[in-house]
Amino acid sequence: MTLKDWDRTLKPREKVMDRGIGSLSDSELLALILRNGTRGNSAVALAEKILNLSGGLAGLLNLSLNEIMELPGIGLAKGSEILACLEIIRRVNYQKTLMSDVISDPKALISWLRCFIGNRDQEYFLAIFLNSHNRVISYVRLAQGANNVVSVEPGEIYRQAMRLKASSLIIAHNHPSQIVEPSLADNLTTAQLERAGRMMNIPLKDHIIVSFNDYYSYRQHERI
Repeated sequence: MTLKDWDRTLKPREKVMDRGIGSLSDSELLALILRNGTRGNSAVALAEKILNLSGGLAGLLNLSLNEIMELPGIGLAKGSEILACLEIIRRVNYQKTLMSDVISDPKALISWLRCFIGNRDQEYFLAIFLNSHNRVISYVRLAQGANNVVSVEPGEIYRQAMRLKASSLIIAHNHPSQIVEPSLADNLTTAQLERAGRMMNIPLKDHIIVSFNDYYSYRQHERI
């Protein structure tokens, strides 16, 4: 069964025309990308199966092409299209950070971080470099660790900062547990980088810990 076989009141495309894209469920949105289903499954039913197996749209963000192609009814073409849509989301969020003062208004930065690393099953550590107007110049992924174990060298961060002529920086990482409260190790890392920033005259402006749905900012908690 394809989308053409559905009654008009149930077809995702017609629903968009009648009620707008926001009226679609997650499975209906994914069905528009899939376009057709498999034997015995409509596109929407197939999308529901995929979302159940992946843990929802958030789970899809973590999957590689090979992992997506292991899902039922997904080959190279559909897998590439799904990845392209997810990558567009990430890039749009990152572009918004480039237009923001991420210190006075960190919403765009936090939204991008949550989308980029918030739902990963390993810990990722990023350094985000800012100019004198608190706008993002660039970022680097400095470390990746199994579960909640990651090690970061201040020297590596500040070498990158000097190369980019950054005025200040933000560090960010995710907690795979989805609990954003900082650990003792997070506090020690923050203090170490704060000291290094004062010595290098490239201050650490914030340390942000993210999950997919939440975040913790040392700056907002007045700990930086």
